[in-house]
Amino acid sequence: PSRFRDASMAKLGEGDARWIVDERADGANVNGWHWQEKDAKPWARERFQALLCGMEMTDGCEEGVRAVRATTVLKCDGEAYVNKRKGKIIPGYELELEIGYEGDVGDGGAVCSGKVRFPYIADENADEDPEVNVLTSKDSKEDAAVKSSVLKTLVPKMLTGVRVFVEEMAAGGPGGDAPSAGANVDAAAQAAAKAEADSKAKKAAAAELRSDKTAPLSQKNHTIKMTENFYCRPQDICDCLLDGNRVMHFTRSAAKVSPTLGAFEMFDGNIHGETIEYAPGEKIVQKWRFRNWPEGHFSLVTITFREPEPGNCFVDLVQTNVPECDGFGNETVMDTTENGWKNLIFSRIRQVFGYGA
Repeated sequence: PSRFRDASMAKLGEGDARWIVDERADGANVNGWHWQEKDAKPWARERFQALLCGMEMTDGCEEGVRAVRATTVLKCDGEAYVNKRKGKIIPGYELELEIGYEGDVGDGGAVCSGKVRFPYIADENADEDPEVNVLTSKDSKEDAAVKSSVLKTLVPKMLTGVRVFVEEMAAGGPGGDAPSAGANVDAAAQAAAKAEADSKAKKAAAAELRSDKTAPLSQKNHTIKMTENFYCRPQDICDCLLDGNRVMHFTRSAAKVSPTLGAFEMFDGNIHGETIEYAPGEKIVQKWRFRNWPEGHFSLVTITFREPEPGNCFVDLVQTNVPECDGFGNETVMDTTENGWKNLIFSRIRQVFGYGA
């Protein structure tokens, strides 16, 4: 005989009370069962103000520069949120951050200013430092000296602050174990000391792995190759890369670009060069460089397009003559350049124009 007895399905409102989930009159989220989402962007701006601003450096500045200081958050665009369910914290953020700076030059009280720009601070890159650009307000020898001082003294401190922010978001941001928005950088930096030590250890290990190179790293040039897939026509991607309005739309920054041969600029001039060959829908060739690369050093970017079937576009990029070091000796050019193509150009084109594959 069957071990199961016949039974009728319970009617609405009937059945074992232990299995019935009622809406609570007090709206309580018992044991955090339900999905919760908290907007963390206002808190993030306040945290960046506390963590990255207000610091002043006098030691290590260039000759003629008495001090440099981080002033205030100029821009904090994008999104930041923290999701929680059943006690699990799921942070998400994609932010473009700009911090103002000032530098005291000479004995006459002259002040040079500018901004430190972090174009992409995101949870997907939480285990690595973000790209940093220092932009001067004017083009002078004094501004250049202040910029160099900011890169050497303020930027490392700011990166420590960004690491603290990443740790705090992982801990729940404004709704978790993170400190209040106004907690100062000194207290927060102690929590980031271990992360900074780990970062240095990773760099040291990487240097050992690369010690078999026969020439100094700074004398090496490299090649980047990648293939990206889009659901669109090749001409659509050409337009995204060479139409000024579209470039400004997905980069969210100033650009001077056109589908003609000649000079171009992207990301507020941080990337610039010259388009030397253009076959619509087929090929783009550019002399291409970051502003902080060694003076006069250009790479060569060649982008070709394949369309095995209508609307299924493959973009093949080859970038040669990429330097190992930037103009300040930082050996991060390869990683920064490749990350820029993938996350700041191709991924944003997918997201903004709906060409995702």
